[in-house]
Amino acid sequence: MNKKLINLFMILLIVIVGCSNKSEIRIEDIEKIQLDLVEIQNMDDGTGYHIKLLNESDYVIKQNIVHFEYPIKLDNGIKENKYKIEATNNRLNIQPDEEVMLYVFAPFEGMSENQTLALDDPSVMLKGYLEEVNEEYMFSIGRILTLNHSE
Repeated sequence: MNKKLINLFMILLIVIVGCSNKSEIRIEDIEKIQLDLVEIQNMDDGTGYHIKLLNESDYVIKQNIVHFEYPIKLDNGIKENKYKIEATNNRLNIQPDEEVMLYVFAPFEGMSENQTLALDDPSVMLKGYLEEVNEEYMFSIGRILTLNHSE
């Protein structure tokens, strides 16, 4: 149940700052931007994650940054980890209906004996701008990553 609550909470974190007469961007538009885990690669020195960023909105993602983290375990759930890894292969101006394959490498160094990290529940957060780089168009989405074996 904690995973469901956290996923719901992260989806509800979708933020559009301000309102503007020149913008018709709604929460429904932002919900059309997807981050999906495509593949996990277990290696000797860490784990690689292939993540698909799919823009199914009607707007260009002008600029964005995607961060990966292992949340911190608590007795009653999990919390955000301040230590994040930036996804590579990202780019500017992601068009509607375009997908970008991102990559994250999470090294084992420094984590091997860390029992406080939720290693089975990695999460990803995207912060960006739709249509133009301006606070009025800023948004963020996030979710816990799970591998969908039906793809």
